[in-house]
Amino acid sequence: MEPDRSLTDGVRAAFLAEAATAARYTYCARVADIEGHPEAARVFGELAESVACAAHGHLDVLRDLLGGDDTGSGPVLGDTRGNLAAAISGDLGEAGERYPGLAARAHLDGAADVASWLETLSTLKRTHVDRLEQALTGLAEPRFAGNGAP
Repeated sequence: MEPDRSLTDGVRAAFLAEAATAARYTYCARVADIEGHPEAARVFGELAESVACAAHGHLDVLRDLLGGDDTGSGPVLGDTRGNLAAAISGDLGEAGERYPGLAARAHLDGAADVASWLETLSTLKRTHVDRLEQALTGLAEPRFAGNGAP
């Protein structure tokens, strides 16, 4: 039986919100650290980890509800080989389409600094693809039978 769309859409939205909050809290932790507020940095860092765990839980739920295929929030979730391939595909799209398109728009709008940042991200994504491809190529066969026993 296919899950109700409102349930999957709700969990997908919750995942996106938690992931954004985790990134924001990580950023806030860095700012607090730079500004010399170690206690605030520690609190933000701990909360970022907690919120990231909630986001991971939402991904588990989506994987279970949708059998791994969640085109609404990203590529297939599954084993490491599939996750690497999906990450390669996603980063290739960002490096080849998303960031170059945004950079071109920024140039048209006269925002050279923004365009430069977006072009840097496109290059970064290409290095991510290289690293992911190396990891995929070097992936050994599983050492465990799936039951946690060596």
